[in-house]
Amino acid sequence: MIGKKNMVFGFLYFLTTLGLGMYLANRLGSGDKAFIDSQVRGILRAAHAHGNLESVLNIIIGYLLCRLSLDVWLARAVSVLLMVGALFHSGMLYLGGIGMLTGSGLVAAFNLTIVGAVSLITVMLMMAYGIARLHSVD
Repeated sequence: MIGKKNMVFGFLYFLTTLGLGMYLANRLGSGDKAFIDSQVRGILRAAHAHGNLESVLNIIIGYLLCRLSLDVWLARAVSVLLMVGALFHSGMLYLGGIGMLTGSGLVAAFNLTIVGAVSLITVMLMMAYGIARLHSVD
């Protein structure tokens, strides 16, 4: 069923952002002044905030994809673009912030965040189009 993958992805991705939130809280609680003022903290905060939103979007839009009678091509495209959007937008920030990527890999990952952002914008436009085309039942 189209959309179910997004809901599962959304819940699992939300778990990772919850873990990131706990990590951030723990680091802030340690009083590490260098971390508090660091660029890494800013990147991780952005990954946490955007990841939470993108998780919830996957859950909600995934549910809508299951419930609405959108054209199959549209529903499939939205489903894929939504997961790609989350992984390339907040996911790349996440990987860069936790140190999984360095040097040119880090630069490439941060450059991919625009792919995620454009993907998410495209999803919103496609959903607006698809919902506008739905026939109302009176």
